[in-house]
Amino acid sequence: MPDLSVAIAGCGQWGSNHVRTFGNMPGVRVTHLVDADPTRLAKAQEIVRSAQATADFAAALKDPEVGAAVIATNSESHHALAKQALLAGKHVLVEKPLALSVRDAEDLVETAARQRLVLMVGHLLLYHPAVRYLKGLLDKGELGQILYLYSMRVNLGAIRKNENALWSLAPHDISVMLYLLDKNPVKAMANGKCYLQKGIEDVVFFLLDFPDGQMAQAQVSWLDPHKIRKFTVVGTKKMAAFDDMEATEKIKVYNKGVNQEIRYGSYDEVLTLREGDINIPYFKMTEPLKVEAAHFVECVRENKKPLSDGQNGLDVVRILEAVTQSLKSGQPVTIGS
Repeated sequence: MPDLSVAIAGCGQWGSNHVRTFGNMPGVRVTHLVDADPTRLAKAQEIVRSAQATADFAAALKDPEVGAAVIATNSESHHALAKQALLAGKHVLVEKPLALSVRDAEDLVETAARQRLVLMVGHLLLYHPAVRYLKGLLDKGELGQILYLYSMRVNLGAIRKNENALWSLAPHDISVMLYLLDKNPVKAMANGKCYLQKGIEDVVFFLLDFPDGQMAQAQVSWLDPHKIRKFTVVGTKKMAAFDDMEATEKIKVYNKGVNQEIRYGSYDEVLTLREGDINIPYFKMTEPLKVEAAHFVECVRENKKPLSDGQNGLDVVRILEAVTQSLKSGQPVTIGS
């Protein structure tokens, strides 16, 4: 089977990770590196010396050998560049968010379907071994029925001017929420503040209501003294926490909960606390970006539907848009489909 030729657009801080990952992947050739900054291009070429460096994405797409494009540019360019690549007949892996509006995200999903091409979104945490292990626990019923979950994604730094903390950070958390609950929310409520720049929220708290009574809450901020990347899942049987800042003990499963009992001699239900052991499971840790890139190549070669396909990207953008509307109005917003 011939190598898959890939063009990578965006060679900045995160794009250079794509260059390294695809550049060292068996069965893949990075043939074009695209960036408007000559310095970034030069650094990327040091990783993949055989690739052509250019500021012209259209020129890279004209190469008939190129079978796929990876787009790791700023968020506001995702829609235009992804559509350009799809119309040129290239499979596309685009960083999160898929687009900055539901309309543009829908356009990409429809274009990919019409062109019969793979469209995949870089929801990186879906390829994190710890998140997949947590999903396995849920699928096997180890935690019971999920009651609620919450996440924190905060730190000091990476302050952006073209998007707020919600659009910059929350796609990660929302994608995991959809993955773990295996359904989409029906309502969003949010609050946030713009402390550093007018009209750009530095901190956002939001709540999502899911069918069957589950709820998910998140806090995202780039104005915080702590660097926290944590998910907590509360089930009817057990509880679990995923802490991505932990070097080794990334998942802890708590045999804790509340039991409902009928006491002898009484027909009343009594609630009793259950305090059990804390289990720290072992699983093999692999770099999520390598898993994501390998999944993209597999989907292209075998015409498979990606885990984080265009529809998944659209679902996340639809929720982000609803949360944004709630931020502006201060009222709950119903999430459409």
